[in-house]
Amino acid sequence: MLSHAIKSSGQGLQFGSNDSLMSKRTSYQVFKEDLPTFYDRLVISFDLSLWDNQHLGYILNLTDDKGNSYSLSAIYNQGSFLNFNIDSRSNKLSIPLADAMLKRRKWFKVIVDLDLKGDKVGISINGKWYRATELGFTGKITAKIAFGKNEHYSDVPNMAIKNLVITNSDKTYNFPLNEWAGNDVFTNDGDNLGHVDNPAWLINESYFWKQKFVHTFNEVAGINFNEKTEQFFIFKRDSLMLYDTERDAVWSKPFKNRLEVPLHLGKSIINLKENKCYLYEVLRAPQPAPSIASFNLDSLNWDFYGKSTIMEQRHHHNIFYDKDFNSFYLFGGYGSFKYYNNFFKYDKATDNWQKQNFTGDVINPRFFSAASTADQNNDVYIFGGYGNQSGNQVVGGMHYYDLYRVNLDKHTIKKLWEIKPDEEAFVPANNLIVSKDKQFLYVLCYPHERPKTSLRLYKFSIKDGSYQVVSGTIPVISERIETDHNLFYNSKQDVFYCATQEFETPEQSTIKIFALTAPPVSQEAYMNAHGPRKHSFTLYRILGGASALLLIFGIVVFFLRRKNDDEEPVPVISDQSMIPQDEEKVVDNKANAVYLLGDFTVCDKNKRDVTYLFSPKIKQLFILILLNSREKNGVVSKKISTTLWPDKDVVKTKNIRGVTINHLRNILSDIDGLELAFLNDTYSFIITDDFYCDYFVVRDSLKQNNGNEPAVLSHFDLVARGGLLQHIPEMWLDDFKQDYEETLMPVILPVIKKVYDAFDYKKALEISRIVLSIDPFNDTGIKFKLKSLRRTKGIEHARKIYEEFSAEYEKSLGEEYPVPFEKICSNKSDQR
Repeated sequence: MLSHAIKSSGQGLQFGSNDSLMSKRTSYQVFKEDLPTFYDRLVISFDLSLWDNQHLGYILNLTDDKGNSYSLSAIYNQGSFLNFNIDSRSNKLSIPLADAMLKRRKWFKVIVDLDLKGDKVGISINGKWYRATELGFTGKITAKIAFGKNEHYSDVPNMAIKNLVITNSDKTYNFPLNEWAGNDVFTNDGDNLGHVDNPAWLINESYFWKQKFVHTFNEVAGINFNEKTEQFFIFKRDSLMLYDTERDAVWSKPFKNRLEVPLHLGKSIINLKENKCYLYEVLRAPQPAPSIASFNLDSLNWDFYGKSTIMEQRHHHNIFYDKDFNSFYLFGGYGSFKYYNNFFKYDKATDNWQKQNFTGDVINPRFFSAASTADQNNDVYIFGGYGNQSGNQVVGGMHYYDLYRVNLDKHTIKKLWEIKPDEEAFVPANNLIVSKDKQFLYVLCYPHERPKTSLRLYKFSIKDGSYQVVSGTIPVISERIETDHNLFYNSKQDVFYCATQEFETPEQSTIKIFALTAPPVSQEAYMNAHGPRKHSFTLYRILGGASALLLIFGIVVFFLRRKNDDEEPVPVISDQSMIPQDEEKVVDNKANAVYLLGDFTVCDKNKRDVTYLFSPKIKQLFILILLNSREKNGVVSKKISTTLWPDKDVVKTKNIRGVTINHLRNILSDIDGLELAFLNDTYSFIITDDFYCDYFVVRDSLKQNNGNEPAVLSHFDLVARGGLLQHIPEMWLDDFKQDYEETLMPVILPVIKKVYDAFDYKKALEISRIVLSIDPFNDTGIKFKLKSLRRTKGIEHARKIYEEFSAEYEKSLGEEYPVPFEKICSNKSDQR
């Protein structure tokens, strides 16, 4: 009965559980109105993830029109059990669950088969059936079907469900539960039938990377991932920091003996057979010292040292073991103004890096390539990079988008394909992940020549190189060549991990870990999901069909005209409302409000603009304390002095600081909801709900929505004002500005194309202006600015703006802008 219905695979719905306040617990009503009646039989099938070993909670509840109630509940009592109950009367089934099943994102199939005619129930857990009789069924049921919190019970376990199918011989309702946002739940056919309160849609975890860990180190540190324990470990010379991905916990342990290898890059590789991690430096230390060492992952003891080196530094090389974990290999890299394509094998017995020779195709010298682990055939895949045929940096470099299969037994190289992506140039981060079906490669890619750039996950076909972008972005700073990014995969939890290490100096770095749940969602699917939902086959579809015919007719006429006159300018839209003005959007003044986005503006309790009262120093003092009061503990007196009067002795600034603070207090006396407090030599603002700040509103919305698109669109008038304090160029504001820009940019960039494709050229221009105010040479920003101007003001106006942009680009960067105007604004580039 279910075989024809299970055609899609949703990401699922996670429930707010007993760990949440009662008002925040999730309740999912499968049919919010017009309850269907089922005759003879009712089958409810869904995938369940259950990770609660503390609470009693209700998974599923059915209440018929006669008031009878049936529930499937979970309880942990010296083991986990599912119970099927006739509520308030009796327990009919108690089904044990193995502890191994009780993990988040560990899915198992549940089928509840109600034989309404025979008065029986069968429950299947991963194919194993449990049955009971005498439930009081009378042959038909008109039931309220609810998951989680329901009208009878508010206890909800830690759980998630997906791929819900409700059926009998006459009716089938398929709910993939692949919504991104909102409270409406749709069938696979687009019918809006269900409603959920307090949802957490899991598909967002498969598109947006979620930061799980961040720590700054003042000495060189290395990072790697242990597949067996599902733990990241970060090693320094004297200790190890561990991040447990399953428990989301961090702790540190000292090594039993101090590391003797001087750390420069901190590169390492794990030997799963020996349960050891090998640290290596390919460049000899200035003073004689070991260059290779290993520590036991159980005992945390450094138990091997070697002295072999390759002599040249090899930035952004690849490292991998053979399939039996006998020897590890190094390929490529950059150092001494050269790109390399050598293969070296490290022989532990002789403590020697041995150069390896391969036959077949030749891989040109490069760095920034990515490599897989060796498979059962001892094949390793190597993809992409940057370099040139000669290896000499003096002659310049090029990006490679090619894939090679390297066999470590036969020492052969086979080139599988080479492609030319039609997008901004990129390189892969370390590590390729091969899909379970061996058909695809997953790679993190990014434009490496930008100091502020973004990582995205790509999915490449091993067969032909066709690819998709399958994640949102991870903003990273890549100022130094030591900065490193690695992709890992946890097969036990089906989660991708990205570990970034951003170096501020050769010794100081910040390590961050991000997670993305598999299977990842394509950028195309993300854009489609945020388009209009399909309606059920009702009057809406009939009317929609008629509208669609008119639209199709219009599109056919439009493209026939374009075919006959491909190079003529696109007619200028006559509607003046579609033509953006140069001035910024004005936000109506609120009482007790501070605007930090765009122009700095302050309004008192009477909505009067009092910005003129803020002299430059009072303004700086106010902003410094305000930005450090929301989530931090304020600003100590010494920091105020060193920030605002850096050229004066701190002791001598006491009087001028006091005078400035008194002036600020006088101004704030007419602003409610903001009180300046001084405690323990620290100034901070006590903020109440009466006070309004546009920056806080936008930032909080981005965080609460996990950087989702609605966060931008719901406060677009605020975002459109401009960047954070964009006309105040103080260096101490850079960290705040950078944090805001890195949070906003990955959210707002995908929106430009969406609104442009929806023919909202005015909003596309506004968004492009925001993007270009943050990153003046952003390719996506200038692309859609020109395309929108072409649509609104004509091709000649767009060409003029392009020429101004190109001139500024060449003046600032010392080279011509690489994308010609015709490629951006030709009719062909605009076909949808």
